[in-house]
Amino acid sequence: MKLNIEVDEEACEEITIRCRKIDARVLRAEKILKQMFDTPDDLCLLHDNTECFVPASEILFFETDGSARGVAAYTKDRKYHTDRTLAQLEAELPYSFIRASKSCILNAMKVSAIARNLTGASEVSFRSSDKHTYVSRSYYKPLKERITELRLR
Repeated sequence: MKLNIEVDEEACEEITIRCRKIDARVLRAEKILKQMFDTPDDLCLLHDNTECFVPASEILFFETDGSARGVAAYTKDRKYHTDRTLAQLEAELPYSFIRASKSCILNAMKVSAIARNLTGASEVSFRSSDKHTYVSRSYYKPLKERITELRLR
């Protein structure tokens, strides 16, 4: 794959992908680029009946908590709620967010460690936080691949 960057101070910003065929790599590049440029920086979340605008980069993970309040969003020091489903969030969130289980989406850029458990869910710890969640066996490999991909950029 070849990458060209042309500087033209009078042109509007544009990204073009030229390819022989549309394959998985091209589709993944398209998805990453769309999320980079189309994703809002802040998410509207509820905390104590107050609408808060939280940068997506501060969120550690989203988790269904079994309550009627829907999905909980966790940052380093606070818990928020949203009415959106995990499926809706998964479609809207930046590329750094990935499904960790049927009930959790986490920010791969915030993961500091994964305590591997071969027979069940592995425990995920986050940078500069005492919070943790779990990644199920079927989501472990895609999570590890995403973390590696994001950290090598």
